Amino acid sequence: MNPSEKNDALIISEAVRLVNEGVEVIFPVKGRSMLPFIIGGVESVLLTRPLDVKPFDVVLAYADNCHYVVHRVLSMDEYRVVLMGDGNIAGREYCKREDICAKVTHVVGKNGRKRSLDAPFRRFAQKMWFKLLPVRRYLLKFYKLYLLLKKF
Repeated sequence: MNPSEKNDALIISEAVRLVNEGVEVIFPVKGRSMLPFIIGGVESVLLTRPLDVKPFDVVLAYADNCHYVVHRVLSMDEYRVVLMGDGNIAGREYCKREDICAKVTHVVGKNGRKRSLDAPFRRFAQKMWFKLLPVRRYLLKFYKLYLLLKKF
């Protein structure tokens, strides 16, 4: 494990410890796996205790016995949870129910503004995004181009 991965693991373990004590934690995210709903490197997420997790919720989980992810729950049964990032087009991760460390309830913009993931329109958009999985690759390319042009 390189020093950056050790730092990340330490930060995540501290965030999980605080969440388990009932503290809400604003946690920065990186990467593009949750585009277009969470922009890594720009936005953060609000982590809470993982109570009442259901399909389409976003969670912080220890996936595939090797790494932490902030991804959406696709399905779950008594033992196993299937996760997938909104910005992914095929890859899925798997974990046990007890490997869900926190539930994401809000996205926090760089201006500090919180957006609830449970708002009715947002829930609808998230479910529609899942149904668009066959064409998601093209939609993500357009979205990434939009983000790039927005910088100028």
